[in-house]
Amino acid sequence: MRNRLLRIISAIAAFVMTSAASFSAFAAVLSNFTQVNYYGPETYYDVSADDWYNGYVGFVYDYGIMTGTDKRAFSPNGKLTLAEAITVAARLNATFYGNAIDPNPQNIRLSAAGGADISRPVSGDAGFVVSSGVSEGEMTGRYIRTDGLAAATHSAEETAWLMPYLAYAIGQGIIDQNQFGGLYFEAATREQLAYLLYRALPDCYSKINDITPIPDVNTSGPYYREILTLYEAGVITGNDDYGTFYPYSSILRCEVAAMVARAINPDLRARFSLNPNIPLKNLFFTWKYPSYGSEYSLNLQISYYDFNYFNSKRRVYDYTVYAMDDADVGGLSVLAGTLKSIAEENGFTSAYDIAGFITAFVQNISYMDDMAAKGVAEYPKYPIETLFEQCGDCEDKAALLAKLLKLLGYGSVLLVSNDHMAVGLQTSGNGNLSFGGAEYYYIETTEPGWRVGEVPGDMLGVGMEVLYI
Repeated sequence: MRNRLLRIISAIAAFVMTSAASFSAFAAVLSNFTQVNYYGPETYYDVSADDWYNGYVGFVYDYGIMTGTDKRAFSPNGKLTLAEAITVAARLNATFYGNAIDPNPQNIRLSAAGGADISRPVSGDAGFVVSSGVSEGEMTGRYIRTDGLAAATHSAEETAWLMPYLAYAIGQGIIDQNQFGGLYFEAATREQLAYLLYRALPDCYSKINDITPIPDVNTSGPYYREILTLYEAGVITGNDDYGTFYPYSSILRCEVAAMVARAINPDLRARFSLNPNIPLKNLFFTWKYPSYGSEYSLNLQISYYDFNYFNSKRRVYDYTVYAMDDADVGGLSVLAGTLKSIAEENGFTSAYDIAGFITAFVQNISYMDDMAAKGVAEYPKYPIETLFEQCGDCEDKAALLAKLLKLLGYGSVLLVSNDHMAVGLQTSGNGNLSFGGAEYYYIETTEPGWRVGEVPGDMLGVGMEVLYI
C-alpha cells in the first residue's frame, strides 16, 4: 500500500457579520438621521427582547431605514431581496445628504437583460458516435437562465413600490441601470448588500481595523474595495474567529439590520482581529487500480477556508463553471501531480494508465445523490466540495475528474445527457465519441470498476452534449 499525505491550502478566507448585544445609546448617529418612529415590544410579533438582533431591528425602525414585511412582522430570518437592499441604500443616501426621493419618478421601468445562453444537445447513435450537428430536440445540460426577468414576472402593481427607490439609486449613481441584471426580486447576495451600503454612504466609513486580505473575497472581484472598507470600518465583522464572509450567499433581514445600524451609528461599529490559524479537515482516500489490483491510499488536508469559499457560491446550472473556477487551481494541481507520481512509481507510466489511475481515485469517492446529501433535487458542487465532503453524484465527480485531467494536460470535456454526466478524454486513437474533429474516450465516474473507454450498456446510443472546459 502506498500512503501519501497531501495538503490543499490556498489563500482563501472570509468575513461576515457577528451578533451584538442590544443597545440604547445612539449618540454618534450620523448627520441628518433623526428618529421618525418609536419601537416597542409590540411593534413586531416575531422579534422578542431576548433576540440578539432586537436592538438593531429597533434602531433601523426608529430611523425609518427598514420596516417590516407587513404591519406587525419584521421577518428577521427572511432573505433580503435585491429590491429591498436598493431601497435601504436609497433611504440611507437620501437621509444623509438631505435629498428627497421622488414618489412618482418618470422614465423608469423594469426591463429584461439579454437572452439566455443555451447549448442544445447533440445526438448519438448506437455506436455512441456523436454527430457534429445541432439537434432541434429537447434542451439539456448547459443552460444559463436569462437575466432580468423582473418585468416579465411581476406586474406593474407589484413593482410600483420599488420605482421611486430604484430611480433615486440610479439618479444618484448608487447603481447603474440594470446593474444587477434586473433580478430585483431575488435574494440579494452578501457582496451586493455590502456594495450598496458603501455606495449609499461613501464618505462615512473610517478605518478602525486592519483587515487584509479578505480571505474569501477575491482582490480582483468587482466589489472588493467596497467590502474591504466595511470590514475595516467595523460594519462587517465575520461569522467566526476566522472571518468567513460567504460573498455569494443570501443574507437575512436581521443581519442586514445589524449592518445598517453600524453604518448609521459609528459607536456600534466593532473593533476586532482575526484568528490566523487556518483550520484543516483531515481526509483519507483509498482506491484500487486496476479494479482487481493493489490498493492505494492518500491522506489529504483541506482548509475550511477553501471549503467555505466554494460552499458559499451561488449554484448555477452551467456545469462548466464547476470545472473551470480558477480559485482551486493551485490545490488541485498539487493533487493531480501527486496522483500522477504515485501511478508512475507503481509502474503505470502510459498516458492511458495515468488517466485510469486518477479515474479510479475519483470513482472510489462515495456516490450520493443530491436529495440525500443536500435535501434538494439538484445541487452541483465544486471539486473542493466533493473532496471535502468525500461524496458526490455524477456531475460532481465528473467535474472533479475532468479538472484533474485537464490540469495534467489532457484534453477533457464534460458529457451531459438528460439525466447523467460523464467525462470525455481526448485521444489520438479511435475513441467512443467523435465531436468537433476530435476523438474522445468515455469515462464513467459514478462507481469503481469502469475502465477509461468502457461505456455502460444503458449509455450506448444516448444523445449527449459536449461541454468544453
